[in-house]
Amino acid sequence: METGHNFHKDSFGVLQTALSGVTQWTLRAMRSTKIVLPHIAKGDAFTYKAQINHDKKLATNADGFHIHFFPIGAVTGGEVIAIDYAWTWLTNQDIFPATLPNTGTALITLIAGDQYKYKIEQIVTNLTYPTGEDYSSEFYIELTRRNDAQDTYAGEFALSDGDAHYPVNHLGSYQEFTD
Repeated sequence: METGHNFHKDSFGVLQTALSGVTQWTLRAMRSTKIVLPHIAKGDAFTYKAQINHDKKLATNADGFHIHFFPIGAVTGGEVIAIDYAWTWLTNQDIFPATLPNTGTALITLIAGDQYKYKIEQIVTNLTYPTGEDYSSEFYIELTRRNDAQDTYAGEFALSDGDAHYPVNHLGSYQEFTD
């Protein structure tokens, strides 16, 4: 395979909430517009999944996963949004795990004036590629906003999107599933 310069790209996927079994977000308009976004309150769960594109440099870790959001409530500064996460990255023939193996908590500190400000914040860094990685691998992450003393922000945040960045060194695969 011919390769070129190393770059980093986004892999866009789907944000979802559960229909039952966990606390779910509510869809509401942003301010007085007709733009509707999920509003995440304490205890709400949401997920993201994306297929990693064929331009990814195989057998290399992805850079990470981050969210795009707007704090909705007033922010005086120093408040923290705490998000528990668990993720997995699967390739062809992998078995979906009963529990996601990679876990942690992301802490997002807000500053005065952040209300309705468009923010991009890292949730996970250095996503380890799956053993035997091939094209069309999938990244899955579940996220739950904490409802305890670690999350000190009283307001909700409107979730615009999330994405995973990954290194690339070519335009794609020559064949549908392989080079």
